[in-house]
Amino acid sequence: MTRFSKTLIALAIAFGASNTALADCTAPSAPIIPDGNVASQDELISAQGAFKAFEKNFYDYRDCLKAKELALDTSDSDIDTKKAAIVAADDVAFEELNRVADEFNTAVKAFKAR
Repeated sequence: MTRFSKTLIALAIAFGASNTALADCTAPSAPIIPDGNVASQDELISAQGAFKAFEKNFYDYRDCLKAKELALDTSDSDIDTKKAAIVAADDVAFEELNRVADEFNTAVKAFKAR
């Protein structure tokens, strides 16, 4: 289980929203980025494809979270907690997307520097 998945689970539990606010939205799994110091060009091209798929899945996940937020019952006494859980999940996913992008960019720079 990735750090990203563990964080999302912890957020859902902390906000008590695992079965409601975040239901049906599945966070994407981050691809494995090879070490640019030793990876082949084909490995980096494959990683690029995996990253693009991850990025698309991230935006699908974000759209799902937005839809869940819009569908919340405004009369629910826990609406603020559920909104906070959704926003926190989105923030964590965005941080993971940036982390993987940075990791990929670092790998490409290392490959080009060889």
